[in-house]
Amino acid sequence: MSANSDETADGLFDEAAARRLLELGAREEALRRAFPVDGPDVDPVSIAHYTGYAAMLHEDRGWRQLFPAVAAEEEARLDLRDVLLVRAANGGELGRRFARAAEAVARGEDQVIIGEDVYRVVRIEQTVIMTAHGPQPPRPHDQEFPEVLDERPGPRGPGRPLDD
Repeated sequence: MSANSDETADGLFDEAAARRLLELGAREEALRRAFPVDGPDVDPVSIAHYTGYAAMLHEDRGWRQLFPAVAAEEEARLDLRDVLLVRAANGGELGRRFARAAEAVARGEDQVIIGEDVYRVVRIEQTVIMTAHGPQPPRPHDQEFPEVLDERPGPRGPGRPLDD
């Protein structure tokens, strides 16, 4: 039985599984049209002093950032690849699709769609707020990226040491 076969272990064609894959494909195509990667450029309203990169996931509630912004685009791609590989290991019948998506992101794809989920590598504008007295220091209401939302596996994700 090949890795891409729609046959069951006993050699019979699994019509229900094939139907599910066709339905997923139709939903993915609709999402590709709804979320194009190369949309119109928007004139910036301010100058960004620093650019970071992260990955986001479109869910029913909207877009969610999967991990804090990192300095290099390649690092964000590798981090998203790692998230997708974890999902591949736990993905059941979609496991192989998560694994292929992880490879595509590592090769340079900006967006992958699996089932009803849209994963995208994104640019994040980071700014320094300047005041009359110099750069603004931390404020009591500032929020760090919630560690519980950091989906990267291993030492970069939840529980990573502060002295990284």
